[in-house]
Amino acid sequence: MKFIEPAFDPAEAAWQTMPGATQDDVSDLPDRLAKQSTELSLRLNEILELYNIQSRQEEALQIAGEEIVRLKQTISGLQEFATRQKEEAIAVKDKVVRLESEKADLRSQLERTLRKSKALEERMAAAQAAFDAKEANVLSALEQIEDLNSELTTGAAERFKLVAAVHSEKRRHNQQTSSLENKVKKTEAKTEIQETQIKHLEAVRAKLDRRVHVLEALLRSEHELADQRIKRLTDELQRKQPMTSLPTLQDQSS
Repeated sequence: MKFIEPAFDPAEAAWQTMPGATQDDVSDLPDRLAKQSTELSLRLNEILELYNIQSRQEEALQIAGEEIVRLKQTISGLQEFATRQKEEAIAVKDKVVRLESEKADLRSQLERTLRKSKALEERMAAAQAAFDAKEANVLSALEQIEDLNSELTTGAAERFKLVAAVHSEKRRHNQQTSSLENKVKKTEAKTEIQETQIKHLEAVRAKLDRRVHVLEALLRSEHELADQRIKRLTDELQRKQPMTSLPTLQDQSS
């Protein structure tokens, strides 16, 4: 806005101190009053415009303050979400540790079962060797078949029972081994799923951390821009403030 300097008559002060007014001074008085009225209107317009500028600046400051509050609320919500994600990740890690412990227990059970199976196989081998020895004795004693018939019958019955027991033990062992292997496979699959979930949660947490950093940077930038704008508006108000203290018509005429 261009500031208009008041047009004062250099001889006005001397004219006002004269004891009497001449005809020329009286005839120039309406022109002077018109000039002063025009100048006063311009000054009033300048004051109104300054008030309008100040009002717009206050509205802009209020909007900037509301935006800052909204950004603070957004950052607070994101920080709470990131905290919940960290807590969930810790819970998942604890669960994975428990699953690893259960997996180790299952493996130890499987090892014990394998040792029992090996011992059973050794017993079966020993029984088979005993049976073979007994059968050799039977073959070597064919000439005494009549005397040993009862013993052979008893040995055959024992062999049948032993073979049945061995087959039954094998089936039970196979079933138990298969059940343990299925449990181990399920545990390993569950562990892999948990590890995948942990990796996904860590990736989500990393994204949220980056987003929080970006929002914090944006908030700092908004703060800086708002501070710069407030400073600029304050400087403009300070520069334009002397313009509001304009002399009134009564002061000019006195």
